[in-house]
Amino acid sequence: MTDHNDVLWEKIAGKLHGELTAEEELEFNDLIANPSCKHEFEKAQKINDQLKKTGQITPHQKAKSWSNIEKSIKSNKLLWVGTALKYAAIIVIAFMAGNLIQPNIQKEPEIRFSEIKVPFGQMSQLTLSDGTKIWLNSGTTLRYPDRFAEGDRSVSIVGEAYFKVAKMPDKPFVVNTSQMKVQVMGTSFNLSAYQEDNSTTVTLVEGKVAVQSIDGKTISNLAPGQMAIKTRDSNVLQIKQVKTAFYSAWTEGKIFFDDEKLDQIAVKLERWFNVEISFADEKLKSHRFTGTILKNKPVDQIMQVLELLAPIHFKHQVNANGKDKITIYGRS
Repeated sequence: MTDHNDVLWEKIAGKLHGELTAEEELEFNDLIANPSCKHEFEKAQKINDQLKKTGQITPHQKAKSWSNIEKSIKSNKLLWVGTALKYAAIIVIAFMAGNLIQPNIQKEPEIRFSEIKVPFGQMSQLTLSDGTKIWLNSGTTLRYPDRFAEGDRSVSIVGEAYFKVAKMPDKPFVVNTSQMKVQVMGTSFNLSAYQEDNSTTVTLVEGKVAVQSIDGKTISNLAPGQMAIKTRDSNVLQIKQVKTAFYSAWTEGKIFFDDEKLDQIAVKLERWFNVEISFADEKLKSHRFTGTILKNKPVDQIMQVLELLAPIHFKHQVNANGKDKITIYGRS
């Protein structure tokens, strides 16, 4: 004798699959006249609609789904007989599997981030996955992804770097610092954002950049030959015209000074040569210099040149267990 539930599920499955004859349609209508039967049909109809939106699952997911279904069937001692199994199996699977059968969503591979830390006294260069080339100055840290996500190209930097950004009009390139963001399309520019410096600067060599606040609001757009300066204790962005060669020459092992104070030069020398420079007299910091320093020259040779240009002399103390120390004295 056929169980009433089997007949109900047979007719529900046949209805959902469009397999009922005219006579079976009449029997189905009689069945769902019963409120409880109608309720079961509405539940099955919702599940069937969801299954139509469901894509393929991986072999691992499929095995896991069937394993859970079998366990549930065994624990509840459900028996399926006759033609009811033929029509209702897909609905039963949906009830038992619940959320185990997932839409066919191809997950993006996880994006991994790398970090490069350039020691003082060294430089580095790399090319990102999009073709962007970056030169990293001494004491610089760059964080970047192994590949860029859809619609996004972002990196973070502490220190100084020169960028030649690959052009992608629909995918801006963003450099994040603690003081500002720089958004570009395809551009060459220098960015200096050392933690110990009081200011962050962006110098545009070619192209166009948008200087933004850390929350992404555009403050100013730069044209080639312009530098944007953001000091740590001010929200005002200063824009000035500069000689861009002075700010990109370090990538070629040169530092240009144009009427620059000695204490500012000392900071750059500390980074380039991994030394500590101190002043015996604060007044000595105000001496100004114009010229060029080559990184491949010994630091003592550079200091000797500075001695010839100003009334100063230096003492170099070698430290085998740490940084060498250079002290600058006044010369009467």
